[in-house]
This record gives sequence, structure tokens and C-alpha cells, in this order.
Amino acid sequence: MQRITYLLIPGLIAIALFIAISSYDSVSQDEASPLITLDYNAFSEGINTVLYDSNGVINYTLRAESQTNFNDDHTELERPFIRLFQDGESRWNIAANSGRISADLTEDELEDRKIELTGNVEVFSLDEYGNRTVMSTEYLEVDPQNETLETDQPVTLVTSNLKQSSIGMFADLKIDEIIFHRDIRGFYEKAPN
Repeated sequence: MQRITYLLIPGLIAIALFIAISSYDSVSQDEASPLITLDYNAFSEGINTVLYDSNGVINYTLRAESQTNFNDDHTELERPFIRLFQDGESRWNIAANSGRISADLTEDELEDRKIELTGNVEVFSLDEYGNRTVMSTEYLEVDPQNETLETDQPVTLVTSNLKQSSIGMFADLKIDEIIFHRDIRGFYEKAPN
């Protein structure tokens, strides 16, 4: 009987140690790998959105390779492309590497929501005679509802006979007015007859 006790006691100690070590190991693994939570509530690929004005006329379209809506209500866009319309016709196009639509806006501000574009931002248009206008910068804030553009970064404007650059710019596309802010440089070529 004593022999069984000598074998039983070390066996029980070994089992108790095994259980203790196993439970400690699983607790430390749970602490090391925290619960993964998502900070976004929607993800879309290949979006194409059409936005209308109060008269039911297309105001602008927004396309992107992907769109992620985050829990704080801001939206990030990959490869956004915005097309602004005037009098039912596509007039200005804007493309960029990425975009962001801000959050935390009041009900009145939702209609005036601005889109921040970054990375190889290009604004281009063709007039009725086929003349191309191209504006490029690395950052641009677009108000598509009011058709205004603004940046505090270096910007370049190129037309068939003009190349203009500056640091910072404001453009009102409804009236085709561009205001350059500082360090303005330009080159003008006389159009051929």
C-alpha cells in the first residue's frame, strides 16, 4: 500500500502542475493577443455616386476604386474621380490618388461637405473649342456643391498658351476665376494664327 502511495502522490503532483501550467499558458496567450475591433462600418469597391442639386439636375459625380466609411463618420477614397457639371454638361474633371470626406458636420454643413484630395491631384477641362486646361497640385480641397477649389500647396496651371505656378490658389469654377496667392510665376505664348 505504501508503494502505491509513493507512486500516487508524485503522479497527482505532476497532474496538478500540468493543469496549472496549461491554464497559465492560455491566460497569457489571451492577454498577448487583444480582441481585434474594426474602426470602420462600411467598405465598398468600384463606387459611382451621382449627386443632384435642388432642381434635380446632376451637380457632380464621384467615382472611386474603393470607399471606406469609418465609425467616426469620415470617409476615405482610393483613386477618386470627380466630374462637375454645369447646365447639365460635364465641365471639369478632378482625379487624385486618395481623398477624404470629413466628419462631425451639422445638418446645414452636410450639403457643403468638402472633399480633401491628396497625391497627384489633377483638375482638367476642355472648352467649347477643344482647348485643354490642366491644373495640378499635391493637395486640393474641393467644394463640389459650390464648385470651388482651394489649396495652400504649390500649384501649376497649364493651357495651350499659358503656364502659371504659385504657392496656394483659390478657384471658383462657376465663373472661371482663379486667384493665385504668392510666389506667382507665369509664361505666356502668343497663340499661332
